[in-house]
Amino acid sequence: MLVARSVSPTRTNDRDRCARPYCQCWNKKAPVSWTQLRSCTCGEDNDVSEWNWEQPNGIGSSWVMVSEDKKQVTFHPFYSSGTAAVRGDAPLLHNYHYYWEIKILTETYGTDIMVGLGTSKVNTTDFEFTSLLGQDGESYGLSYRGTVKHNATEMLESAGFCRGSIVGVRVDMWRGTLEFYLNRRAQGISFYNLRRHQALYPMLCSTAAQSSMLLIYAASWRASLLVDAAKILAASLRNDRQTALPPGLWYTCRSQFWLTLPTDGQVSNDDEEQPTAVELQTVKVASNVNVSSGMKRRHWQMKALNARAVRSDNI
Repeated sequence: MLVARSVSPTRTNDRDRCARPYCQCWNKKAPVSWTQLRSCTCGEDNDVSEWNWEQPNGIGSSWVMVSEDKKQVTFHPFYSSGTAAVRGDAPLLHNYHYYWEIKILTETYGTDIMVGLGTSKVNTTDFEFTSLLGQDGESYGLSYRGTVKHNATEMLESAGFCRGSIVGVRVDMWRGTLEFYLNRRAQGISFYNLRRHQALYPMLCSTAAQSSMLLIYAASWRASLLVDAAKILAASLRNDRQTALPPGLWYTCRSQFWLTLPTDGQVSNDDEEQPTAVELQTVKVASNVNVSSGMKRRHWQMKALNARAVRSDNI
């Protein structure tokens, strides 16, 4: 099910000019060599990767080059002859929450470059130049132009992405929803009813020659009350940066940071600041200080009670 959103033509033209990178490292327009594509590590603070990209087999396999660590994908290393796609090596199963992030390493151009997911029925090679993800009912995709697509139906959702952008994908296989993030800002739930698929796979596709993307984070968590509680606590963390969390809970929110991102259709305001790593570190320090202070208070309270008990015994 596609969630339709009406956008005026004027708004469309404005959004097309708003795609931007995650950090300032990509503002330089000078050519970048292949060895320097992964020189920027902004946003790669958590080394979590529960799955990797799978090298396609058969016709068109030479159109995709997967790095040794199975995280970076380069499409059409020499020249483009159509549309190539790659999928993850592990399925997305029911009753789990999934979140992964893709960093765009090269310029976006051509017919389409897409991030999304699909079933095992999706053909990873197409000799036509097309927007592969979303052309039927077996896949879902977000285009670099800002449109989301499923079952051959497109709808403008966002500004799209460009070189240096971080594209996040959040799949709730408990409720069956799909939500995209751009530079860790929620774009709202785009699709429902994903549970009708027995299994889905993360996917990328591109028609652009020498286009490259990097998987920088991939995590999952089984649906439970713990996840729902974490969402509520995460909302309070976003509203109050000075909230003191217990160390164990802080570590969970830090390692599974995607739980603290806005969701449930709450689209992030582009002007709204997001918590940075430094601010999260401040929360951690505040938590430790509060815990330490509380222990000291309890220590002196116990000493005072013991002293009173001794005096009463002597009387």
